[in-house]
Amino acid sequence: MTETAIVVAALIAVAVALLAFAASRYKVAKPNEALIIAGSRKHAGGIRVVIGGGAIVYPLINVAKRISLEIQSINVALVGAVTTQGVPVAVEGIVNVKIADDQDSIRQAAQRFLDSQAKVPEIVRNVMEGSLRTIIGQLTVSELIRDREVFAARVQEVANGDLQGTGLASDVFTIQSISDTEQYIENLGRKAAAEVRRDAEIAEADLHREARQRQELARQAVLEAEKVTRLKEQAVLQEVAAAEARAQQAMPLADAQARREVVLQETEVAELLAQRRDKELDAEIRRTADAQRYAAQQQAEANRYKVKADAEASRDRRLLEAEAERANLEALASGRAFEEREIGVARADAERANLEAVASGRAFEERELGAARAGATLAIGEAEAEAMSKKAEAYKQYGEAATLELLVSRLPDVARAIAEPLGNVNDITIIDTEGASKLTRVTANTVKQVDAVLESFTGASLSDLVGRLLNSSNRDNGKPDGDSPNKPKPPAGE
Repeated sequence: MTETAIVVAALIAVAVALLAFAASRYKVAKPNEALIIAGSRKHAGGIRVVIGGGAIVYPLINVAKRISLEIQSINVALVGAVTTQGVPVAVEGIVNVKIADDQDSIRQAAQRFLDSQAKVPEIVRNVMEGSLRTIIGQLTVSELIRDREVFAARVQEVANGDLQGTGLASDVFTIQSISDTEQYIENLGRKAAAEVRRDAEIAEADLHREARQRQELARQAVLEAEKVTRLKEQAVLQEVAAAEARAQQAMPLADAQARREVVLQETEVAELLAQRRDKELDAEIRRTADAQRYAAQQQAEANRYKVKADAEASRDRRLLEAEAERANLEALASGRAFEEREIGVARADAERANLEAVASGRAFEERELGAARAGATLAIGEAEAEAMSKKAEAYKQYGEAATLELLVSRLPDVARAIAEPLGNVNDITIIDTEGASKLTRVTANTVKQVDAVLESFTGASLSDLVGRLLNSSNRDNGKPDGDSPNKPKPPAGE
């Protein structure tokens, strides 16, 4: 029993010792570090990298060390870097450096910095200064100041290229300040500040101008609205005034309409009276003309019988015939005077009726005035036409002697009208072979032309009328056509 217990205790002690040894040889990497195990035949370069895990390190075979993966912030200060413009500048910044995350970079960093990790900041600082000088030499001062992010990105890119192969990488590079000893940047700042002040003043002036324009537009809109309102008010007032004026004028218009109807009735009555007067005048003129014509006919008939009874005494017969002709003409003249007097009276009455109608209707109805005038004028024209008809009938009854007497009485007027143009001529020069007799012949031809014109209007020329009258007189005296009045008559017995 004792030996068994001793063996068991010994075995337990050996097991505990083995477990303690194994535990002491098992290495675990922290989150911010990597475990570097050398002597591994299975990994590249005989270096095994353990990140976030653990591994057994065999004694006499493996060597295990730890390398930090934390980021290191390194201040970088460069003085005297020259730009493309030849201006020396000083740049200060901070770069964050770490070992890259891939195992190859960690192996490279372990190979170079495993036992000298404190030298990393100095190495990185030198690399960054070289990169800064390279990039600054490619830019101007304005570009350095204006595009700092681009400047920092280009420096970081060049630095990462230089750090490639060391296992290090710049995570962030920040430019803190850029300065120069020549006050070049300060002068640029003044210029920029002046431009900014100028732009600010211009912007402020533009804002003031826009504000004033908007105020003016608003004021104009208000004035336009007030104008529209006032125009509407004026329109309403005008409509009210028009309605009031129409209401006030309604009574005078009604009175005027009533007076107009009265005037129209009076005008119709005046027209009827004028028509009745015209008819009375026509009847009176017709009766008078008929009486005159009948008296003239009876007188002419008596004279003709008397001339036939006294045929044997040619001189007495001619005297009686002349007396009859004279009486005939006197009767014609008397009838014409009476007709003209009656026509004048008719005209006066018609004109008076017309004026009365015009005076009563002129103030309200011009159309009725025109109608009254037209009626009066028509009445006068009808009266004149009737008188002319009576004259024509009288001339027809009196025969060609009266017509001839009328034409002969107008011959002096015709001759005066023909000679009047020649009376206005001071001198006449006749270029003709006949000489001055040409003028006489032209005048005679003019008279002949007047006779021809008269024949075209009346159907008989003046010479024909005279010839027929002489032939008629000869026949009444018992003379054959063509006998001379001085030819002796044959004895009565023969």
